Amino acid sequence: MKTNRLRPILYLLLLASAAGTAIAFDSDSLVHKKCARCHPVENGKMVRVEELRTTPEEWTVIVDRMHRLHGMKLRNGEMATLLKELNATQILTPEEAAQVAYLNLFNNPQTMEVPDDSEEEQMFASCVRCHSAGKIYSYRMTESGWAKLRDFHLYIDPAILLQMRESYWRSEADTALAGLAEKLPYGQSWEAPESQLDGEWIVLGTEPGKGNYRGRINITSSGDDEYVMQGEWGYSDGSIEKFTGEATLYGGYALRTRTEQNGKATMGAYSFEQGVISGDHHQNAPEFRTSSSRWVPVTQQTRVLRVTPAYLLAGETTKVLVEGLNFTAVTDSDIVASNPDIQVLQATTTGSETIELELVYQGTGTGTTSISVQGFGADSSTLEIRLAQRIDYLKVAPQTGRARVNGGTHNPAEGVQFQAFAWSSGKDPGDPSDDIRLGPVTADFSLVEEETRPGDDDIAYLGGIRPNGTYIPVGDYAPVPERGPGGEATGMVKVIANYTRGSKNYTAAARLVVTVPDYIQRIR
Repeated sequence: MKTNRLRPILYLLLLASAAGTAIAFDSDSLVHKKCARCHPVENGKMVRVEELRTTPEEWTVIVDRMHRLHGMKLRNGEMATLLKELNATQILTPEEAAQVAYLNLFNNPQTMEVPDDSEEEQMFASCVRCHSAGKIYSYRMTESGWAKLRDFHLYIDPAILLQMRESYWRSEADTALAGLAEKLPYGQSWEAPESQLDGEWIVLGTEPGKGNYRGRINITSSGDDEYVMQGEWGYSDGSIEKFTGEATLYGGYALRTRTEQNGKATMGAYSFEQGVISGDHHQNAPEFRTSSSRWVPVTQQTRVLRVTPAYLLAGETTKVLVEGLNFTAVTDSDIVASNPDIQVLQATTTGSETIELELVYQGTGTGTTSISVQGFGADSSTLEIRLAQRIDYLKVAPQTGRARVNGGTHNPAEGVQFQAFAWSSGKDPGDPSDDIRLGPVTADFSLVEEETRPGDDDIAYLGGIRPNGTYIPVGDYAPVPERGPGGEATGMVKVIANYTRGSKNYTAAARLVVTVPDYIQRIR
């Protein structure tokens, strides 16, 4: 599947039986106590439960379904324990989870799911009418587990054959599920690594529409894979935000945070791998304000962690900000570029975490190069910077943004954040495959009508977009009398990004679709 961006319970030690069979959930586990009545242990494994691996979010959906539809009793706190136990062995690997990370947060993801080939087209026709493809790709199951899904759907929704009456859904679903069994096999259970997050972390993040930020987080364990967090960060515009909250670590790597950021609730989904935490967090609807960040433990080691902007244009003097840990004073001669066409005009250490450079690229090629800081150590001083002759065009992400009007207390409006990126054409101007995405630029956004019918007047009912690309719907899910029967404050318009660099102006367009609330969130 192609995407344009292309989204728990302590692991109980495996016990050996007399025959040497490993048991993931022994009789003392809550999973055994809650699930074994309907899912017996056969050949050392719990039927169905140990035939699938998925994300913490999907395990939440499954356990909730067992509670709502099948009478499983849940006392306070038992859901949290079940999720930790299940995700200790029955979670996706970090690599598998990264493919569907855009679904980890309920934040109106703008990912466009497109089938790769004819086989995926068949699966999309049979399954993606009701589910996101990301939900399907969130599972790894045995061949028998995939095969049982057809009858499961017929049981849960007997009307599915009528809803899909233009197709032979039974046989088509069987074909799609057979393909998924081959493409997404169960593999083997996950063995959660020993992970400890206590300590101070430096955070380097980017929030579209607002810019870069840097700060510190203190994480303290409260036991049982639960953590308390507090910290603050400052944005490139000078604003500061403080936050405090809690987090849970599933399967030794999947970190889910619940915090307040300047008094507003935020949720986060991160992956802890190779000593670094990376992922996304967002504020709640309607803005969502999703941002991405990377957390690195604070040590005495000198480390270079980020360079902004990460590209140079030929003939332009560029001010570059280098961020990291434990910087000492540097001079111009300490900055060494692997490309001889890069000249260092100035280098100044402005703090223990920042160095400011002035660089100019005087070459004629495109590609990437490295810049190192002498004296910082070979493992911590290399910067990768893209090189280009000029900015050739802009692109706006998302190319088609989807917003939802307000549907009441439980379905608030959902906004969209647009962002503009600078691109440089590659060696062959007619082949976009080797074009270089240089990085985000600060563009001014506006809306214009997208004429799809005579008298198209959608823009009059959709409100405006903020100059930084933030769009928040203004309408409620209700008739708009002047639009006639069935008319609502919905529609489609163009989003225009304008960016000026020197004497040149760049323009790019995208689409904004404002639609109705999403009342069926469980099957995302």
